[in-house]
Amino acid sequence: MKIHIAICDDDKSIAQKICDQLSRYQIYHDIDITTNVFDNGKSLLDNFQKPNDYQVIFLDIEMPSFNGIELAKTIRNTIDRNVITVFVSSYPKYMHDSFAVHPYHFITKPFTEEQIFELLDDIVSDINESHTMYAVIDTNNHEETINIRDIIFFESINSKRELLKIHLSGRTILTSGTISTWQKRLSEHNFIICHRGYLVNLIHIHFFESDKIILDNNEEIPVSRAMRKQLRDIYLNRVFISKL
Repeated sequence: MKIHIAICDDDKSIAQKICDQLSRYQIYHDIDITTNVFDNGKSLLDNFQKPNDYQVIFLDIEMPSFNGIELAKTIRNTIDRNVITVFVSSYPKYMHDSFAVHPYHFITKPFTEEQIFELLDDIVSDINESHTMYAVIDTNNHEETINIRDIIFFESINSKRELLKIHLSGRTILTSGTISTWQKRLSEHNFIICHRGYLVNLIHIHFFESDKIILDNNEEIPVSRAMRKQLRDIYLNRVFISKL
């Protein structure tokens, strides 16, 4: 396996520490890890031109001129929405703010090699799994293969005719089926029924309001009263925090 990782931190000692730990990890696990280090957000953006240039980015949150959370938002919105983002910060208070850009992990400085190795174990496992995370969608005219991560939500258009609309970034497609059938197929991939007729991908939730969810493509979908607490808990539990 080959993994291309970017590290963006204005503290050279922290960036070097991560590099050294990545180097030791690849030796122990026989994985080819390529690392590029940047000391500011602009340099990273100049070198992150297209999806999959980097599979993983380690981002400091407090950097001069370009906040790490804003940098992650720019990358997700304009370059690669599926890149794995790991925030590295001395301030746990930023953890809640980071939810808006769906980080994979939040590491508190100072961190240990054991924490980095455990995190990399999870990342490698998820990257391996993501290679098979595709669904074949039957439309009226053809079959379309779609990365499950790109599905924002399913919407039931006509329950009697079992007609669904699948919302992707920038487009929708129509297919036959039911919300319950797709929920069973995708329950292990962070999909949950938030309201009758809606199946949402948790990775695309931007924030909650009292009776609706705002998604990262700015669409709004309803959330039932019965599902509000459960959905919030599941969403928040997706962010793992490493502490001393």
